Amino acid sequence: MTFSLKQANTLIIDDFQGMRTMLRDFLRMMGMTKVCTASNGKDAISQLRLAKFDVVICDYNLGPGANGQQVLEEAKLCDLIGVSTIWVMVTAEKTTDMVMGAAEIKPDDYLLKPINQVLLQNRLEKLITRKQSFGLVEGAINAKDFGAAIGQCDQLLREKIVNPHEILRIKSDLLLKMGDYAAAKTLFGSVLAERNIAWAKTGLGRVFYYTQDYAGAVEMFEQVLRENRMFVEAADWLAKAWEAMGELTKAEQILLDAVKLSPNSPVRQKNLGDMAFRNGSLDIAQAALEKNIKISEFSAHKNPAVYASLAEVFSGKNLPQEALNILKRSKVDFRFNSAAALQTAAAESRVYQKMGQLDKAEQALSTAEQLAEKMADKISPELMVEVAKAQLKLGQKDKACSLLGRVIKNNHENKALSSLIEAVFVNENMGQEGLELVKASRQEVVDLNNQGVTLAKQGDFAHGVKLLRSAVKQLPSSEAVIINLAGLLIGQMSNEGYEDALGAEALALLERAHKLNQANKKYYAYMLVLRRLRQA
Repeated sequence: MTFSLKQANTLIIDDFQGMRTMLRDFLRMMGMTKVCTASNGKDAISQLRLAKFDVVICDYNLGPGANGQQVLEEAKLCDLIGVSTIWVMVTAEKTTDMVMGAAEIKPDDYLLKPINQVLLQNRLEKLITRKQSFGLVEGAINAKDFGAAIGQCDQLLREKIVNPHEILRIKSDLLLKMGDYAAAKTLFGSVLAERNIAWAKTGLGRVFYYTQDYAGAVEMFEQVLRENRMFVEAADWLAKAWEAMGELTKAEQILLDAVKLSPNSPVRQKNLGDMAFRNGSLDIAQAALEKNIKISEFSAHKNPAVYASLAEVFSGKNLPQEALNILKRSKVDFRFNSAAALQTAAAESRVYQKMGQLDKAEQALSTAEQLAEKMADKISPELMVEVAKAQLKLGQKDKACSLLGRVIKNNHENKALSSLIEAVFVNENMGQEGLELVKASRQEVVDLNNQGVTLAKQGDFAHGVKLLRSAVKQLPSSEAVIINLAGLLIGQMSNEGYEDALGAEALALLERAHKLNQANKKYYAYMLVLRRLRQA
């Protein structure tokens, strides 16, 4: 695909009119005519939602509101830009915090002020040469046809017209997203056989993590950090691996070291705050969560769960008024947000219970339960756990166990969630009951799934579909049951021929499962078969 700078649709983001004008004049002198401007992060995101931009030139400091790092973060998080987009960050700052924070979200280039037309043109021409061939890859990604996207990556590698490591990195991300860990392992191994590269070694560690070889993951991530301590992505994964092995103190220390190097990651600060709280390191938890709230003010990562967690920290430090104050702030910052209101009400109930104000505790819990009922299947499992925690605090054991049982059944393969629920019971001195509830609830779903799969293997698709349709009604958020029902419908059509009604049902189920977990490996395989059946 041939593409030049003159054809590029470009967005300039800068809070100073003079800078916007100067950059626009530079671009026009390069022959670029399709140039838009934005004066702040909010305006930039609005424009990115409305149009596809080939080039974005963004200042780091944008005055009040989101900074350039946060704009790029949100653009990536919301899929407003793709692999073919050129993003150049412009800054006058050289502080370590800024450089590390910006580097973590991977803009394509940095330009230090002052800049001139020659410098800007040279950088953009080099970038357009690299990026111009990514259009077909991006199109396949946008269509969620990751197999085709990988095929386009392979074609680019054969043609040798772009930086191979950039293509390999895109391909590796796609393989991990699809859950094809064997292919990803082979790719990372081939890269590392030629050269010791931090991203490839970290990717190999992720393969070990996803395949539950946590000791292998720890070894790989530690190697990366010994060779390059500034590659903090490896530290995040190392903390996850230690957590998976039950080494929570080690996980906390890794995150603590990482935030000293790069403190402007809201996700890392939240993870540190949550981990420190679990370990009883309340001062560290407080500092991390307060930092998260500060740096997330204009970020897409602004999260009411952080306010609720900070309230728990204050409550743990016997500072109930501070806890209520942060929850009051949450109500203001997240007004009109039902999930946030539910989270806040559940946290308030626990704070009031600890203060001995049982009437207020029960009132807050009632509010949380009413909100949960209104949200129905839109409520996240983590929020349901928050409600159950408040129920346990008020002695409503049966209600809490029933709710947590539903959470486990709908998420029976989510080991992290099961561990969280087990910890809830341990905190209430009910550890054995928690273990038994988790085990029984998970086994119930496993048995149900196995029955459906067995019927399908026997060729009795009709009864298998009937069984799992009933299961989906009972467990509307169970990724495993939903995806297996889709598989049975596809199997039935493979045997008996495509039917519009069954095809539409299977597609809806697949999209539902994909929304629950974008890394579900069966989703991509089933989508491919469904497309073929529909086209036959």
